[in-house]
Formats: sequence, structure tokens, C-alpha cells
Amino acid sequence: MLENRKILTAVFGYIIGIIMGLYCKISIVLLYLIFYVLYLIFSRKQEKKQFQLFSFKRYIRYVKIIFNKQVIKIIIIFSIIANTIVLFQNNRYENLYKNLEGQNCKLTGIVIAKQEDKYKVKITIGKYKNTYLYMYLDQDIELEYGDQIIFNGTFTSPKKRSNYKGFDYAAYLKTLKIHGTIKAENVKIVAKNKGNIFVKYANQISFNMQEKIDTSSLSFNQKAILKGILLGNITDISDEILNQFSESSILHILSVSGMNISYIILIVNFIFSKCLGKHYAKIITSIAILFYMGMVNFTPSIVRAGITGIAFTLSNFFYRKNDVWQSLGLALFIILMDNPFLIQSVGLQLSFAGTIGILIFQKNLKKWVNDSIDRKNRKAIRRNQKILKWILKLVQSKIGVFLLDAILVTISATVAIMPILLITFHNINVTSLSVSVLSSFIIGPIMAFGFLIIIFPISLLENILKNLLNLLIGMVKWGSELPFHQIYLITPSIFFVIFYYGFLFILNLIITIKLEKKPDMFQKRIKNLMNLFKYKIKSKQKKIISILCMISLCCYFISMIPKNLKIYFVDVGQGDCTLIVTPKNKSILIDGGGSDWADFDVRRENTHAIFI
Repeated sequence: MLENRKILTAVFGYIIGIIMGLYCKISIVLLYLIFYVLYLIFSRKQEKKQFQLFSFKRYIRYVKIIFNKQVIKIIIIFSIIANTIVLFQNNRYENLYKNLEGQNCKLTGIVIAKQEDKYKVKITIGKYKNTYLYMYLDQDIELEYGDQIIFNGTFTSPKKRSNYKGFDYAAYLKTLKIHGTIKAENVKIVAKNKGNIFVKYANQISFNMQEKIDTSSLSFNQKAILKGILLGNITDISDEILNQFSESSILHILSVSGMNISYIILIVNFIFSKCLGKHYAKIITSIAILFYMGMVNFTPSIVRAGITGIAFTLSNFFYRKNDVWQSLGLALFIILMDNPFLIQSVGLQLSFAGTIGILIFQKNLKKWVNDSIDRKNRKAIRRNQKILKWILKLVQSKIGVFLLDAILVTISATVAIMPILLITFHNINVTSLSVSVLSSFIIGPIMAFGFLIIIFPISLLENILKNLLNLLIGMVKWGSELPFHQIYLITPSIFFVIFYYGFLFILNLIITIKLEKKPDMFQKRIKNLMNLFKYKIKSKQKKIISILCMISLCCYFISMIPKNLKIYFVDVGQGDCTLIVTPKNKSILIDGGGSDWADFDVRRENTHAIFI
């Protein structure tokens, strides 16, 4: 697989280098040297001996079967490159925090984005060239994209994580390529239109589209949601509606991704294939995708979907077969080359994990479901079960197949992203499947009519769009009120995550082998092992049940034993508190409350204990 996919192999090595740089913070070259020395030592010792069961040289051969010399070379080269980049950039961030914290600086930069009450500025001249800052203004001045400015300001480095598994604001800003924040004074515009022309026009079109939506007859909430679906702009959406989207587990529809790119391809192909022909329309489609990526500020999800869409479109233009894995690897490689710290971005992790889950699991799930339907169908015909035959006929209809595909895609993506959701949000949504499937049917029409009212602001189209958006809002509200819409769980450890994905891999392999109609020798051996495993379990069913009951009882009695006193200091800024868990599992929360600049004594007036 890897030897024929050089880009995917390079990405694999690049990710290894980034992880070693971020979490181990050591040079991977040293690690490779240690492995090489150990290999030489063990291989020389084992040359004299004829046979050994635990032979280092023998088992390294199995690695060479999967990873041949060419694959290993590519992985080593790109892992060293990524590791060096991460260590260098991390050192640069730390030096900036150390040297500029609290300092008043005079800087020159270009405005490259505006986000609510702050501007993103790229420093272009001086010692800190190519540094990106969030700039807060102290004066009444309106800046635009591409304005070159000179300003004074006090630099503030972002706060790092102060408690275990807490939010790390410094790491979050690194994923946005931001080095810190600055409170600017005496801002002077010295030049205009100094930014990238492509990005400037893309931002201008995005701004015009938002103005068109604002002038429509839609309600405020409907306009805000439409901007989120079409352009990924969620600044106008109220916190209440955002929480409802989050609790319904369909917040992803407000971040532009694959569905948006699909509609761009369909619309542009349909328009230009009539004028230029199907072949040359693909070039215009690729340019349109690239332009749309600029309109939504090149977020990781749209870059992933956009590059995959461009690769698919251009492969048809050059009459080449498109490799989805290569396209996905290319998208991830471009994203991480621009900013390796984006590997920590939850949005990127969810986007790629969900796509990989669909690619791996959806096909086998569909085969398994179709195989089950065929068996049930034969059984219903043999026993003349009319109700079951009618249900199966309904499932096999066009609507049934479409609905089934939507369910299987949602299941495949959800299974793949489950550990990420648990680590980030500490909860799972049991009822999210129904809301996700139902919402997938109306998101497409909302996007289509949304683009139409921007081009043709007709009242009939706006009324249809109003009804669709009201239906979506009602569906989201219903999903957030369903029972078990949020079940909170403990944060899983890295070992659990490895076990989870390993279990999924083995389960998927078993299903693949089981559904294979013409298995090879390896698959036949696996099938024989599976049958032997089933036989052993059935023959010793009572013993297995007894052992499981004993383990459960032991776990219960162990949980009743008094535990050690535990004290947790929760540092969240102005709302610090202390959690005490007694040996008898009694929880005491001591809340400091208040703020340091209050007129009263925080410790005396506002400290209280809550027994949980």
C-alpha cells in the first residue's frame, strides 16, 4: 500500500516527526542513531548462532515485508524534516514569549484578517519579521485587508496550560499561527493593498455575499445560520443556538467542508460545461474551488475537501485514475507544511478522522448490511412472510437505499471520531445519529437555495429557504432536548485510544475476510482461526460466564475499599477552586470566586464550600 503511494508515505513520516517534536521535544535523528546502533549490536551477536526463537534479526524481516527500504527511507527523511521544523518554530515561539512579554514595541505589519474585535497582523519589517499577532485597537480607526500599518503596543504572550488536561491557550494560538497579542496605540496607515491580491478579492466576494444575505428578508437567526453553512462565519449565531447545534452533535454543518465543495463542483460544471465543454469546464471548476477556499479563509476542513475535490476534477481532465488516499495525504501534507502545529487542531483531527472512517468502514458496513438483507429476503420468501418482504422491499427502494447510505456514512464517521470527541468534549451523544441523518437531507437544499437568493433575490426562493431553515432550527432544538443527548464520560487515556483503534482495525479485517467470496490462503487461515475460537467459546461457555461474574464481583468489592485523600487545584483564571475527595468518596468543592481587582477581600467574602 505505502510503496505505491509516495505522498501518503511522506505524510506518515512527517506526522511522526511532528509528534516527536511536539510531545517528546527531542531530535528524532538521535533516536534513529540509537535504533541503528542497537540493530548493529544485535545482528552481530546473532550471526554466530544458528537458531533462536527470540531473534531480533528474524523479526525485523517482518517489518521489512510491510516497510521496504524505499518506504523506510522516505519516512526517515520526512520525519527528520518535520522534527527539525517543529523544534525550530517551537524555540522561536518560546524566545518571543521570553523577550517580548510586557515590552512596548514599535512594529510595522500588514492586516491579513479581521476577527470580531481584533485584527490578525503579519509583521513585515525588523527583527520579528514573519511574526503573526492578534492586535487589539485602543483608538477609533477602521482597518481593511492589505493595509500596511505602523503601531506601538504592549506585547502579551498567551497563557499556557496550568492544570492537567486543561485548556492550553498558547497551543491553541499556535494552531492559528499566532505568536501572541498586542494592545496597539498610535496606529498609522502607511500604504494600501499590500496583501495577496487573490485573497483580497476572495475576501471581498465573501463580504459581498454576506451583505446580500443581510439585505434578504430572512430573520436574524436564519441569516446567521445561512452564513455559517455557506461561508463558515458563525460570529452572528447566538450562544443558545450554537449550544443546541453542539448538543445535537451537528455543529460540523456550520464549518464548510466536503458538502460545500460537492455543490461548487456540481454548479460550476453545470454552468461552464454548456459554454466550454465538459473537458475544459474542469479547469474552471478547479479555479472556483481554490477561490472558494480563499473565501472561507483556508480552514483545515475546507483545505482537505478542496484539495481532494481539485485532485478528483483534474484527474478526469488528465484522464488519470484518482487515488483518494493520495489526495487525502496531499491535503494533509500541504496543511502541515504550512503550519505543523495544526496537528493539534480538533477541527483538523475530526475532519480527517471522519473522512478516513468513511473510506475504511462504510464499504464493509454496506456489504454486511446487503448480505444480511439478502439472507432475510430468502428467508421471507421461503416462509412466505409478507410483512417482512414488504419491509425489505421498502429498504431496497431508491429512498431506502439513500437513507441507508446516509446512516452508514454517519455511523462510519462517528465510530472513527469517537475518541477525539471524548478527549475534547468529554461526552458522547447517543441520539445524534437520528439528527445527523435527518439534517443531511435538508442541508443540500439550504445550500442550493442560499446560493440562488444571493444571485437572484426573488421572494419565492427566500420563502422556500425560510421554511427549510426553520425546519433545521426546529430539528436542532428537538435534537438538543432528546433524552441521553449528552452522556459525560471520563477522559480516555492514550492506551485506551490505541486499544480502541486497534480493535476497530481487527474488527474491520474480520468483516472483510468474512464477506470475501474468494478468500486467499491467508484469509482462509484467519477464517479457520475464527471458527476454532467460536468452538472454544461455545464448549466452555459456563466457565467463561463464571469467570466474568467473579471478575465483576472483585471489581465491585475493590471499589468499596476506602481510597486515599485526593486534592485537586483547578486553575482557570479568576474562578480558581479546590476539589477535595475524601477516602469515603465524599467530594468537597472550595470555590475562591471573585477577582483580584475587586474592592473587597476575595478570600474572606466569597470563599465557600459545596458538598457534592
